[in-house]
Amino acid sequence: MEPEARSDNLEEALGQALRLIESAVHHHRRSVLASATADLPVDGEVVAGWVARLVLRAERDVIWSLPEVTCEEHARLVAQTLAQLSGKGVRTRMLCPPRVIRGLVWQRTVGTVPRLEVRVCGSVRQELVAVDGAAVIAPEGSPGDPGGSRASMIQNSTVAVMLHRLLCGMWDTAQRPMRPLSFEGGARGRVLREVLTLMAEGYKDDAAARKLGLSVRTYRRYVADIMRDLNVESRFQAGVRAVRAGLMEAERD
Repeated sequence: MEPEARSDNLEEALGQALRLIESAVHHHRRSVLASATADLPVDGEVVAGWVARLVLRAERDVIWSLPEVTCEEHARLVAQTLAQLSGKGVRTRMLCPPRVIRGLVWQRTVGTVPRLEVRVCGSVRQELVAVDGAAVIAPEGSPGDPGGSRASMIQNSTVAVMLHRLLCGMWDTAQRPMRPLSFEGGARGRVLREVLTLMAEGYKDDAAARKLGLSVRTYRRYVADIMRDLNVESRFQAGVRAVRAGLMEAERD
């Protein structure tokens, strides 16, 4: 099969998965089968805070589809929630459109969370958070109200398991970001690109460290981070991968 045909088939499959997810959430909100549903605000609590509190109950795995980041306050809350989950060993996965991870708000907040796994899919339209495969939190967006104006927690086992499987299926077929997120924006991203450029220009570690005003130990730690983030085993491979990902071009600009 030709690459274009495979891409078309993948996009069609993702679109069908999204339609199933939206249909299931729509049906659930009108169904008496759900064991727990909550419309917000509850005692004045904003939706985003309620969602964060529920997500923090996770013990094993969270997969979050996020179609947009509309303000820094909401993004910071999402980032803080993910960082706390990561800190207690919960696997955290974020599924979102490519434009989201390119935004400055993402780069300053969610993009800095350690050990967060991210994949991109242009078809993500519904925000959902699957917690340990047993519950799904579904904020319902409203124009001008970041984080939504209402939300539901779907605990009906059949519906929640189905939604979790659909999200996992989307995750499996979604793309990894072409550029490692550690290179996107902020002071750390700039330093990594500077180190990468000096590596490509053949600088010795001590000379490169002096040029950047770093200790040799710190410089070598950045080199190790670059090789890890680019998933390579040698500095030569790092250079090749960086060119393919467009990192060197970004530095020259």
